[in-house]
Amino acid sequence: MKGNKLKALIFAIALTMSATAIPFLKVDAASSPITRSQAEQRALNMINLSWTYSSSKNGTVASNYTSMVTQPTQFKGIITAQETGIPYDWGGLDGLDSHSYGEPWTSFQDAINQGAFAGNVNTDAGFGYIQTTAGLDCSGFVQAAFNIQDSKLSTSTMFDKYFTKINLSDLKHMDILDRPGDHVVIFDRWGTLNGISGAYTYEATPDQTFGGIQGTKQYFLTMNELNKGYIPGRYINIVEDTQTSTTSTTPTPTPTPTPTPTSSTTTTATTTTTTSSSVPKPVAPGVFAQIANVNYAANFRTSPSISASIIGTVPKGTIAYLINYSNGWYQLKYNGHVGWVWGANIAAIPSGKYVTVKNVSLLNIRSNPNNGYILGTINQNQYAQVLGYNSDKTWMQISINGVQGWAYAQYLTYIY
Repeated sequence: MKGNKLKALIFAIALTMSATAIPFLKVDAASSPITRSQAEQRALNMINLSWTYSSSKNGTVASNYTSMVTQPTQFKGIITAQETGIPYDWGGLDGLDSHSYGEPWTSFQDAINQGAFAGNVNTDAGFGYIQTTAGLDCSGFVQAAFNIQDSKLSTSTMFDKYFTKINLSDLKHMDILDRPGDHVVIFDRWGTLNGISGAYTYEATPDQTFGGIQGTKQYFLTMNELNKGYIPGRYINIVEDTQTSTTSTTPTPTPTPTPTPTSSTTTTATTTTTTSSSVPKPVAPGVFAQIANVNYAANFRTSPSISASIIGTVPKGTIAYLINYSNGWYQLKYNGHVGWVWGANIAAIPSGKYVTVKNVSLLNIRSNPNNGYILGTINQNQYAQVLGYNSDKTWMQISINGVQGWAYAQYLTYIY
C-alpha cells in the first residue's frame, strides 16, 4: 500500500513538472567528433534559417502558459512574414535536427509546421522550458551547433561535460566563451564594433544592444562583459580542419560572391546577390559608406584583386570610411586592418540618418540636454544614429554602441 502511494506521489510530481520545466534526465550521451568548419556551418545554418511565421499558427500559446511566455520582439504586430534565424526560447533545444524535451517534432522547422509557439524570451519566470514553444536558448544553440546529442544541458553542465577550459590567449575560431549559470557564446574572432573592443560571436540571445533578432545571430561581446566571468573552452571532440584552419584573426565564415560571375575561385558564395562584370563605382572615396548587397558579409582582402588573400569579412550594414578607390574596389579600415572590398558591396548611407563629430576629436553624450550627466562619448571616425532633436535643435539625441543620449549639435555633422 505504501508503495502504491509513493508511486502515485512521484507520478503527481512528474506531471506537475512537465507543465513547467524540464526535469534533468540522466541519459546516454552521444558526442561525436566534428570539425570546426562543420560546427560553424551548423551554427550559420541556424542563424540564417529561412522560415514562415504565421500569427494564427505560431503566435498563440495555451491559456495555462500565457503568464510564463513572452513573445520575441520580431513577431509583435506581425500577421505573417518570412523570418530569418531561430527565435530565442528559454530552455529550448529546437535546432536543425534536435527538439525540446517531450515534444513530438524533430526540428525547429517541424515544430513551426506543427503550430508551435515561436520562441519565449521570458527568462525571469523561473519555469525553464515551456511546453508547446519552439526555439533555442544560448546553451541549446551551442549544443546544437556542435551536434551534442544529449538531454538539454545548462551552461554549467554542458561546459563541465563536453568542454575543456583553455587560456584566453589560446582561444580560436569556434571555441566558446561560457559564463556558467548565465550565458554562453561561440567565438568567431576578435575585433571592434564602432570603436569598442571585443569578440564577434555566434549565439542565441534575447539581448538586442547591438541589433538583430531575439534569437540566433552573429553578435558581439564587449571586452568589458567578457571580463565579467566568461571562461574560454574547447569542445572535447573538436577536429581541426585538414586545410589551413580559420584563426581568430582571419575568419571567413560567410564569403561573398566573386566580382565576376565566371570566376573559378574555390570560395563558396553564400549570398544570392548577382554581380556584374562591369566595374562598379557607386560612391566616391573620402566619405562614410555601408556594406550592402550581400546577405551576411563581404570579403575583406589585402589588395584590390579577387586573387588577393582574404583578411576576414565585414558584416552587412557595417559603416566604414572609404579611404581609396581602385578599379572597382574600395579601401577601408575595419577591425584594425586596412583592406579592400568589391565596389558592388558598397552603398551610400541613407541621408539624414547618421552623424559623426566635426571640429573636435571627442564629444560627450549626456543624459539630457545642457547639464545631463555623461553617458559616453563619440570620437572621430565613429558614427551614431540620429534619434531626434530638442525643441530649439541645439542638442541632438543619438544612439551609439547601445548608448542613447544627447550631444551638442554644433559638433555633429550628417554623413551621407
